[in-house]
Amino acid sequence: MPTSVAPLPLASYRVLDLTEEHGALCSRLLGDMGADVVKIERPEGDPSRRIGPFFHDDPHPERSLSWWAFNANKRSATLRLNTADGQALLRDLIVTSDFLVESFPTGY
Repeated sequence: MPTSVAPLPLASYRVLDLTEEHGALCSRLLGDMGADVVKIERPEGDPSRRIGPFFHDDPHPERSLSWWAFNANKRSATLRLNTADGQALLRDLIVTSDFLVESFPTGY
């Protein structure tokens, strides 16, 4: 007897994630519920990529188990938010998103 799987509750939504260490769990949970989460990182990578523990104790940005745990179910892109071009690209991404999750200080 065939069974059908219901779509996840947030499958029709896109989330723009501008968090670093603080706030990453929020967008992770939205991704777990089916949202298309796009994580924006600095060109040098999210600082939380340098937080251990690391896979096979190899301190490399792609081997941070903490980063992988809090950023599962996300796609990633890099932007330089301190440049006019980066800010223009961010505005374009915001227009196509349903939610924005960010953890910057007030006024950033």
